[in-house]
Amino acid sequence: MKKILIVANHFYPYVGGLEKFALELSNGLAKKGNKVDVLTFQYKQLKEFEKKNNINIIRLPCFEILGDTYSIPKVFSFEYKKLRKKILNEKYDVVITNTRFFTSTFIGLKLAQKMKSKFIHIEHGNKFVTHKNPIVTIAAWIYDQTLGRFVISKANLVVGISKKCVSFSKKLGAKKTTTIHNSIHTSQFSKIKSEKNKKTTITYVGRLIYAKGIQHIIEAVKGKDYVLNVVGEGPYKKELEKLSFKLKVKVNFLGQKNQKEIIKILSESDIFVNPSYSEGLPTSVLEAGAIGLPIIATDVGGTNEIIDDGINGILIKSKSVDEIKKALKKLENKKLRSEFSKKIKEKVKNNFDWTKTIEKFENIIEE
Repeated sequence: MKKILIVANHFYPYVGGLEKFALELSNGLAKKGNKVDVLTFQYKQLKEFEKKNNINIIRLPCFEILGDTYSIPKVFSFEYKKLRKKILNEKYDVVITNTRFFTSTFIGLKLAQKMKSKFIHIEHGNKFVTHKNPIVTIAAWIYDQTLGRFVISKANLVVGISKKCVSFSKKLGAKKTTTIHNSIHTSQFSKIKSEKNKKTTITYVGRLIYAKGIQHIIEAVKGKDYVLNVVGEGPYKKELEKLSFKLKVKVNFLGQKNQKEIIKILSESDIFVNPSYSEGLPTSVLEAGAIGLPIIATDVGGTNEIIDDGINGILIKSKSVDEIKKALKKLENKKLRSEFSKKIKEKVKNNFDWTKTIEKFENIIEE
């Protein structure tokens, strides 16, 4: 048994790909008999301490910037100092952080150094951060070249959730690396019987931020007789609502949904589109694939480790409305949709299940 501290900028009940990953990793390692605590930032007045499924969640006080995307710790507050002292007293064997550009990751490194713990960093990104505001993009690049590079270079091991994430980490100074793919519980993602809309239904699931490229789906379906579902929340939602109004495109903004609700929505859909500018290994694509949805996705990060272009889905260039249009036109062919559906479902089931992933993490923790 190991004492493990998992660090994530946000955690349950906040929903996103990284947060789902951190939750599954925590639950999986705890079920293996390890003592697992999660260190994260305060979110929506949640309790400072919370216990969920044998996992202790510790939330640090913080300021939120860029909507709720980025957290800055209140390092001089009494609560922060009290919680830091409590963590140091635990003397964890292993500290695991997620994604280099969050301040939580830098905090995780400093705690690991203070406790002389093994420090494992999981990298979910494969390129520098982009934002609609160029100042934010430049600031993120500077952070990556300083604190981000520092964190990655100090890790005993850097785990990339895709091969592209490993390559990117090496550029930032990672010394020892390995790839452990992002995963899902494939058995939980079975298509449920439901009445489908007579019109072709397109669905996106994920955070509503500029770099996810949702605006390009809206532009691509302008003037077309599709149903478009957008599942998720985020600071870019108002901009997307304005765009859909301007282009006279009806978009069903369905908000944040739990897993059961997402499975129902995906089961009622015909095509899944993920137009993101950057990805590690997208959870939403794995979930859609496990359901058996034909997928159109940008060829970024580890997406091409899931989708074999033209065989079990369609890969497109990012920021290209025309390529989304062409891919949607191609998938009007129901026979092709059926073929993609069978093949993507089989690949996800055989290669991206959490059972195998937890075993791999157990092995690196024990090394």
